Amino acid sequence: MLFIVIELSVISLITIVRAQPPPVDASGCPAGFKPHGNLCFFASTSEANWAGAMGYCQSIGATLATVNTLDVQTFLTGLIKTGYTNSTVTLNTGNDYIYHYLIDSGIDTTGHYSFTFDVMACNDAHIALSRDKIDTANTYEIVIGGWSDSQSVIRDCKQCAHMDTAAHQNHPVDCSQYRSFWVSWTNNIIKVGKGHDVGKNRFLIWNDTSPHDVNYVAVATGFGATGKWKFERSSYMPGQFWLGGSDLALEQQWMWLPDQTMFDYTNWALGEPDNLYNRQHCALMDSSRSYQWTDEDCEESRNFICQIERNSE
Repeated sequence: MLFIVIELSVISLITIVRAQPPPVDASGCPAGFKPHGNLCFFASTSEANWAGAMGYCQSIGATLATVNTLDVQTFLTGLIKTGYTNSTVTLNTGNDYIYHYLIDSGIDTTGHYSFTFDVMACNDAHIALSRDKIDTANTYEIVIGGWSDSQSVIRDCKQCAHMDTAAHQNHPVDCSQYRSFWVSWTNNIIKVGKGHDVGKNRFLIWNDTSPHDVNYVAVATGFGATGKWKFERSSYMPGQFWLGGSDLALEQQWMWLPDQTMFDYTNWALGEPDNLYNRQHCALMDSSRSYQWTDEDCEESRNFICQIERNSE
């Protein structure tokens, strides 16, 4: 079979020995996979970048999913919905600049690289991304709506120098309405954006050349503001699933890999693919956009879907 390697936005195809397929059950599918026609599919709750996801699928004799018909699209939408468990966790923070760790509210971000939230605060919504469950130098601090709700920043540690700053003409947070945001930290790059669609509407970014792990997430308010926060605790985080589609070989020439067959069915969301920042060359299925497709930076960590041939014996 073919192993996909991404290097400087070029696809290298390297022939490797096909992995031994895992044992199958009565449906003809490996454990965790669900049958559909002559194929079996598995939606992962873990995250990887696109190459890592392809590598994982190949390690069990599978590939990333090829969605070449409406029938397959409909099945995969149902597969994800069936496995989706979701609940909302609320958290109140005082005007005290004391961080509250999400793990204490049952939200475990271990093994994940992004999260979304809603916050209602007049100003100064603070987020900490920490290696340890304690206030140390190994903490990235994000401030949304600081300085009278006029500016947002990323800091290298609590109250440290600003590594990226965004000035806002329109106030990012609000005293009486919830506002939605996302935060991600893939490949040592801290990003912050508006909405729940991770990767879109970004307004802060910083690449840490001396990075630390992010094992804990905490939130706080202060400087005259209290906060009300809402977080989604779900089986799939961030709920965006890598597919086997890419235009890395040639811009706007989308193909399914490793077969190298061109797209003849598509389900792109409105305005997609847009190749935002000239870095988005891999396709994913986005649960926040009615399971339609978007293009994304292949180095971002997302959920993924594997497919394998069904054993008919």
